[in-house]
Amino acid sequence: MPYPLDDATATALIALHPWVLTRSPQAPVQAAVEVLLQAEQARRGHPDPKTGALQVPALTQGNLLKEEYDLSTHAHHDGWRVGAVIADVKEMISLNARFGFATGDAILRATVESLAAQYPGAKVLRLHPDAFAALLVPTSQLTVSADLAGPTHERLSRDVRRVLPEGTPDAEAPSWTVSLLEVTVDSPSHWQVLGPLLWAELERAHVMQRSGRADGLQQRRLRLDASIPGPATLSR
Repeated sequence: MPYPLDDATATALIALHPWVLTRSPQAPVQAAVEVLLQAEQARRGHPDPKTGALQVPALTQGNLLKEEYDLSTHAHHDGWRVGAVIADVKEMISLNARFGFATGDAILRATVESLAAQYPGAKVLRLHPDAFAALLVPTSQLTVSADLAGPTHERLSRDVRRVLPEGTPDAEAPSWTVSLLEVTVDSPSHWQVLGPLLWAELERAHVMQRSGRADGLQQRRLRLDASIPGPATLSR
């Protein structure tokens, strides 16, 4: 059955996303509703339809880490800890130009599938349009180590080659920047604080590795216990 929508509500919806007036001039209200629906689905953990990865709002606004938070187990001993393996597809624009967007999309999905296969139990997040992070959360019982970058890249190369046109030379195959991160949070007050903190550290690690300012495993410790760290902690 049709659901009526008054003019004031329709105007308020369009005001949230005024660009729908130019992109969908024939049905701007419908377009605005779809944008809100997609945002809420992303927050609730619906996978990105193009790649199958979880979306950033699930981490920063949703309950992606709720089941991973156990204050008595993680925060009272050596902190709440999570690892991450970030894979950024290099020169994605060139790959789309060379192979076409359909193959480009297949490369992205195959990257997600490879990370999920390499790190079973991890939560694979679409950090950027062509960058993904396998979150080695506590329930996965996986840990990150400095020797994972090479094997991860090699497995990505093997797994993604199946979606490339037959006979594609190695020189034209995709490559990735692989970043490794371990974050420890001391005394998190609630699971809701973990998502934004982890997102910020993923962004930092990705930029540091891609710009050549970091290499190997990046380890970060965040203190939320209101104490003043001593000299040994400050030097980390």
